[in-house]
Amino acid sequence: MGGGVALFFVLVVIISISESQNVGDGEIRENRQLSTSALPNKEATETEIKKALQPVKKLNDHGSKLPVFTLYFGVKDNFDRFIFANKGASDSEVTERFAVNANNMYEIRSAIYAADVFTRYVEYKVALATTDAEIEKVLTVSKESTVTDVTYAGISLSDVEQKLATRDKLRLSYFSQQEYEYLFSADTAIDARALARLAIANDRGLSREQKRNEIFGQLNALDKQAKAAFQPTLNMEKINQLKQKLVDSESRYHAIAAEFGHQTAERFSALWEAQALWQQRVDAYRKYQQLISASGMKEDARQDALSTYRHTHFSKTEQKRLRVLIDANP
Repeated sequence: MGGGVALFFVLVVIISISESQNVGDGEIRENRQLSTSALPNKEATETEIKKALQPVKKLNDHGSKLPVFTLYFGVKDNFDRFIFANKGASDSEVTERFAVNANNMYEIRSAIYAADVFTRYVEYKVALATTDAEIEKVLTVSKESTVTDVTYAGISLSDVEQKLATRDKLRLSYFSQQEYEYLFSADTAIDARALARLAIANDRGLSREQKRNEIFGQLNALDKQAKAAFQPTLNMEKINQLKQKLVDSESRYHAIAAEFGHQTAERFSALWEAQALWQQRVDAYRKYQQLISASGMKEDARQDALSTYRHTHFSKTEQKRLRVLIDANP
């Protein structure tokens, strides 16, 4: 079944099932008698006595011990967990199992409503998977270098806006406005922020540095829970800032270690050292290339000399990487 826009870490949660029993007046009297027999001595306070006289189990308005199901923020996450826990079962099997659990967990009338909402959610997920309303938003950081480059891969602003509108229309065809708020309002807020970042990335009036500053400004302003998904990117930006601010490697190491620990500092020190060595080799190749070009050698001879240099100083994988760099910046 389809995923939806927001990236979620799915935790498998075993939903506990309470036993479904009807509570009659006799049981209430029995509970009250048991509680009364356990009263403290005569010195007990009035509060303690009142508490002891309370029935052990209360009836709700429908005469059941079980709680009444009502919509709540986070219900969609629990639906998703139930679906994940029943991975491999057919759609009808999943909805039937949920209905059984709902009958055991909730008062009967509200259990019917809970099962109905869940069934419509499953149907919505199936419909979503068969439409073009799913959006893959990827906030990426370059893996080739430690220069943070925030961008959305292969996504246009108009395309995202159209897909969001299509998906909202689909959601409202399965759920009421109130149900939509409880099920999807959190995702909608996330999407709105992502759309704002995409608008910044597509703003031709902003420089790359301005775009990055505005995007990271938005991410840093998120609350702790919303920021968690972007924390690796934010950490990377902090590390890059330290790299740019501190010139010598020892100062960088201690600053990163203080912020993220010695293991992270060791890893980035090794990475930056390897990058520096690679850049030295690239620079040496460029100098050799310039020397050959100024030598007056014929074209075939120049190409042979450069080919020999590459095969001598670079592995096959490094030669591919070198070729990309040279072609991008001759």
